Amino acid sequence: MKTLIRVVKRESKDNKDVSETAAPTKPRLTTEMIVKSWIIESRERRRVHIGQLTSSIGWKELGGLARG
Repeated sequence: MKTLIRVVKRESKDNKDVSETAAPTKPRLTTEMIVKSWIIESRERRRVHIGQLTSSIGWKELGGLARG
């Protein structure tokens, strides 16, 4: 491989002329953030299913099922 590598110090004048900028990095997701997003998605899915059940069988019948 014959490619030219140009090393430029941070504060040099040559660095300011470079039109290419580094791509912005995405924030790293922590385990806590991932788990919280899963919990939120799960609650939203449950809420949708409960809404579908209440509209199809009625609230009184669902109340008995939910409470055991």
